[in-house]
Amino acid sequence: MGQKTLQSFMRRWHRRLAIVIGLQFFAWTLGGAYFAWFHIDNVRGQYDVKPKPEATALSTESFLGITELKEKVDLAAIHSVELIHWRGRWAYWFKQDRHESRLVDANTGQLLSPISSATAEAIAKEDFAHNSPILRTVLLNQHNAEYKGPLPAFQISFDHPKQSKLYVHANSGRITARRNWIWRGFDFLWMLHIMDFEEREDFNNWLLKLMSILGLVTLASGYGLWFLTSQRFRRFRMKLLGP
Repeated sequence: MGQKTLQSFMRRWHRRLAIVIGLQFFAWTLGGAYFAWFHIDNVRGQYDVKPKPEATALSTESFLGITELKEKVDLAAIHSVELIHWRGRWAYWFKQDRHESRLVDANTGQLLSPISSATAEAIAKEDFAHNSPILRTVLLNQHNAEYKGPLPAFQISFDHPKQSKLYVHANSGRITARRNWIWRGFDFLWMLHIMDFEEREDFNNWLLKLMSILGLVTLASGYGLWFLTSQRFRRFRMKLLGP
């Protein structure tokens, strides 16, 4: 294959590949810039979390034993239990699986969950650093586009410039996700970045692998064309092969 034929072949396929890969190159570049500009704590809503007061001194003398709570919780189904400070009191957090868990007051044995919508709103207000009113509260029994955490969960929407939403798990009384417009932009660009248009988690998918190979071929063909058409290469070729 002569040099002109090789150049023509490379130029033709470089243009074709550039049409296919160009938009993805733009998405990768735009996503990379967005990821660099916005700190991950801002994406996760950590900048909007109110500082928590220190927990009260821990005295276990008045705590009920785990076995004393068998009427409140099915202990046979529990795989772990954790003592936590929850809204000014100490509570046992019984965990069964990702969705099923229960809170029980460690002193009185009172069952604290599932929580009400009013309690969920109070938890959200205690967590959110800004004095913004709540727009709406919705109980979710299935996942939506921005929440894949444990269910059921309360979605608390705030009237704030960041369009912030907090998700409170009804069975544990814990905030399981914080969302805002920065996160939503990140999530959209991350989807384009890894080319997983459903779960946004699989960065080993075949489409991403294919586009990465095509991207490398496009770059290689571009550099190859630059090399073949450069004056330095022509002078080198003439010295090597003669006029």
